[in-house]
Amino acid sequence: MNNTTIQTKLQLGQVLLTHGVVTQDQVDQALERQKTVGHSKLLGELLVELEFCTDNQICAALAEAYDVPYAPLTPKLCDPAVVELLPRDFLEEHIVLPLFKVHDTLTVALSEPSNVFMIEEIQRLSECRVRVVCATTKDIRSTLQNYLPAANVFVIDDIIDDAAMADFAMIENMPEDIADLEEVAGQSPVVKLVNYLIYTAVHENASDIHIEPDEKRLRVRYRVDGHLYEKMRPPHQMHAAIVSRIKIMAELDIAQRRLPQDGSIHVLVQGRSIDLRVSVMPGTYGEKVVIRVIDFHKMLTSLESLGFGYENLQSFKKVINHPNGIVLVTGPTGSGKNTTLYAALSELNGDQVNICTVEDPVECSIGGINQFQVNDMAGFDFSNALRSLLRQDPDVIMVGEIRDR
Repeated sequence: MNNTTIQTKLQLGQVLLTHGVVTQDQVDQALERQKTVGHSKLLGELLVELEFCTDNQICAALAEAYDVPYAPLTPKLCDPAVVELLPRDFLEEHIVLPLFKVHDTLTVALSEPSNVFMIEEIQRLSECRVRVVCATTKDIRSTLQNYLPAANVFVIDDIIDDAAMADFAMIENMPEDIADLEEVAGQSPVVKLVNYLIYTAVHENASDIHIEPDEKRLRVRYRVDGHLYEKMRPPHQMHAAIVSRIKIMAELDIAQRRLPQDGSIHVLVQGRSIDLRVSVMPGTYGEKVVIRVIDFHKMLTSLESLGFGYENLQSFKKVINHPNGIVLVTGPTGSGKNTTLYAALSELNGDQVNICTVEDPVECSIGGINQFQVNDMAGFDFSNALRSLLRQDPDVIMVGEIRDR
């Protein structure tokens, strides 16, 4: 059907009940949960969080209710040229994915097929008739990331093609010439490449960036959801310039290549405050760089936003509200340990409790909480900090690391 003929927006809960996806008791539980987290979370999101149904089940039910096709998205289903028909900001903000165009009809994927105003806006922007298919929000966002990889910054192939390889080779052969190293590290292709790595890491929710030299190659890997995957392989000749650029940004010594160095960089990406913790370590084939990406916006979240099932959430809240005891939060790199700890502190934060933290470093400042950063050089390590904190009349203590013997 032509989706502009949709006149009535059905209630999601009623649609799911009619199609037997959930029960009335489950809908009531989700609505009750919505009262505690606010209406920033939609009913469908809460039903999925509570594990009453899946995104695909909701999408299939909506598609049937509004008589539109349900489209599990695959890369082959989307025409890259058609994606560019609509502004990038519009696609990301409203979770819209143009799929293909036949004559004057544009087929788009939406997670809300009932949104008549959205359909009319797509028609206006594309100057096409619009046909809607229903897809999950997760699938649309994932496909958009594949087809819009930091498109508003630059094209990675152009940067590599524009790079002056002779200059990079000169640096490889003359590492003692710091002036040359600084000059090439500030050249446009190198600056753009490092910016690209940072931008796409934030855009793809990566927790770490790994820049690793080998005997004949250079690879860049991202850690996303705890798993490493290869992002790109820049020319090996660019290694020294890339590392030097990162060192300059982190205010490290670009002449020092024999000892490990640590530093930090603060950047703004699409208006978001991002901290980058840089670790440089000399290896057999040159310096390896690992950059930890800390997104303050994502760290300051509620327990309800972490994806706990309803029963697990209630159990965790009960545990952290005990007057005594210890809660250990463990997991691999990038699994969300700090995010979970900060969410728990936000849950406990109030005028009636004295909350203190010992961290190295303080990842994110929270109003109303006393946060202390260790300083090993001054002898203020975790053990000394904890002994001192016991004289500060604390109700809750959060220790960022357990690594002292």
